[in-house]
Amino acid sequence: MPYDTQGPRIRLGLLWAASVALALAFRPLRPYGLAVLYAVMAGAAAMQVVDAWQEERGGADRWVAALGASALPVVATLGVRSVGGALLVLVGAAVAVAPQRSNRDMPLFAAAGHTVAAAGLCGGAVAALVLLADYEIGAVIILVVLLMVYDASDYVVGSGADNGFEGPLAGALAIGAVTAIFAVTSAPPFRGVDIWSFAVLAAVACPAGQLMASAMLPTARSKAPALRRLDSLLLVAPAWAGLVGLYLQRLGS
Repeated sequence: MPYDTQGPRIRLGLLWAASVALALAFRPLRPYGLAVLYAVMAGAAAMQVVDAWQEERGGADRWVAALGASALPVVATLGVRSVGGALLVLVGAAVAVAPQRSNRDMPLFAAAGHTVAAAGLCGGAVAALVLLADYEIGAVIILVVLLMVYDASDYVVGSGADNGFEGPLAGALAIGAVTAIFAVTSAPPFRGVDIWSFAVLAAVACPAGQLMASAMLPTARSKAPALRRLDSLLLVAPAWAGLVGLYLQRLGS
């Protein structure tokens, strides 16, 4: 998990945090503002994944990947079934476009699968976040806060470390510190210590998402800044969306 220290990283991080906060602050914008904001980042991430592979394994379509990844979180504002339909459309578009690629080095379905994987992993994770915001705003606010404190701690500590575990460990400890505050204040929708199970999930899934992002690229150091902006939520957002739904059902029963 490389740390790029070139450029205004702290300012960009603060700008991103402020943008997400504004998207969540105004009820009329939820979940649409969140969907549009993350859709732009997911589309850029999917395009960067395809571009990173072009020299070694060409064939995936960058525009289908980008548009597909951007469409999934927007369609998620209509519900889960709409996301499933959008995924089917994405598969059909990837298969239809793959034969027209002049630089295709992969078999037809492998090229289409690469397009779908780039769009589905980036856009699907963001779509899960939008779905969560649609039915439980408290859970998505807590998740976003945990993601941001993890990313900030991981970057500050990890960028100066000589090994690959100090950054994620610092992020996990930051998640624990913030979770203690949420537990004491009984932040909804969680009741008391119930939030700790979700915090442990986040502490494990955030670095796992970063490793998944590295696996999506030819090398871990391939340039894909938009993907790196989303990498920590690739696994934790779908997991939270599903498990929070089950948790709310249990509370209601």
